[in-house]
Amino acid sequence: MECISISYKTAESAKRQKCYIPGEKAEDFRREILAAAGVEECVTLSTCNRTEVYVQGEGNLFRELEAVLARAAGCEEEWLKGLVRRYQGQRALHHLFRVACGMESMVIGEDEILGQVRDAYVRAKEAGATGYELNCVFQAALSCAKRVKTETMLSKTSVSVATLAANEVFRLPLSHKTVLLMGSSGQMGGILLKDLLSQENIRIVATTRSHNGDCQRVSPRVENVPYQERYSYLEEADVVVSATASPHYTLTAGRVREVLRRAADCRERLFIDIAMPPDIDAAIGQMEGCRLVALDEIRRLAEENNRLKQKALTDAEEILEEELEKLCKTLSFHRLTKADKNWKERYAGCSAEKLLYLLRDELDSTSFEAVVQVLKEQTPKDHKSGDPKAKESASKNQAPDKR
Repeated sequence: MECISISYKTAESAKRQKCYIPGEKAEDFRREILAAAGVEECVTLSTCNRTEVYVQGEGNLFRELEAVLARAAGCEEEWLKGLVRRYQGQRALHHLFRVACGMESMVIGEDEILGQVRDAYVRAKEAGATGYELNCVFQAALSCAKRVKTETMLSKTSVSVATLAANEVFRLPLSHKTVLLMGSSGQMGGILLKDLLSQENIRIVATTRSHNGDCQRVSPRVENVPYQERYSYLEEADVVVSATASPHYTLTAGRVREVLRRAADCRERLFIDIAMPPDIDAAIGQMEGCRLVALDEIRRLAEENNRLKQKALTDAEEILEEELEKLCKTLSFHRLTKADKNWKERYAGCSAEKLLYLLRDELDSTSFEAVVQVLKEQTPKDHKSGDPKAKESASKNQAPDKR
């Protein structure tokens, strides 16, 4: 397996935005990758913090993958190569497992990434873009992530990007706050809405593109308003948060300037943008009385949270190595049986003694010791103890020698 990755570790928000593959273009992007020479299977993952391509195929495929991504981003390949990290074989498997487990996230242990990896895999599988290898790999990665979530503290005190954004709202020194929230029906917006409702002194004005009243049923403190009227509610808002999947700005500097000029008040307003591509015009952050917190700032807020999770990270890494070892054995065995359809017949005449000598001569001492240990564990207890009665019973049960 091979993987190319552009993430918050290699690119700031503006560069990640350029490489972001929106949902409506994901299928065409995946189809173009599958058309590249040597590519047999493909899963693509694009979130606010990373764009990654996982493939299975023949030969070194990095050049083809980078060429397709560069075309999708509308950039030069040379520029893209300065952002991309490449993973191959065991390193690619290890990277995917860490991504699925939240260990590579901006906020370590955050929950959203597991669902994002699952959705990316399911879409690829339903489109017929995966085969045995990637099916096996992604199912193992998802299983490992669930085990990490259950058996470690990595996600027990999970702090997501949305939660960190909510904390910024909580820090405002106001007795009562009005928050204009755009994108409350999405995954990130939904988490943010829940976090904001945990404090009684917050009133929420949530935009909606329909009139189904979903947010209103969540709490009487949530007022539903049509998205088209968002600027009308800007004047009364202390905080404006945007977390939509829109390819367009939800707020532009010119329109915001007009509203605030009419408001004629001197209070400061906080704008929070946790969308990719960005929802809020960056120029708003340069306006007097306006502070803009975007994804790059959220990254800095996440650093302290990540330091507190180092012990859980160590525990998660142990689980990851165990699960990865099982996966590698499964894949190796599959490749052997796929390459040699008659493997059972070919080894049928190989005695245990001959096989042991073969393993002794070909394996290193550590590997051979592991084989010996496995064989010891498979030996019946009565044979291990040297029980003469057991040996006599075993001798009687043997088939008679017909020679």
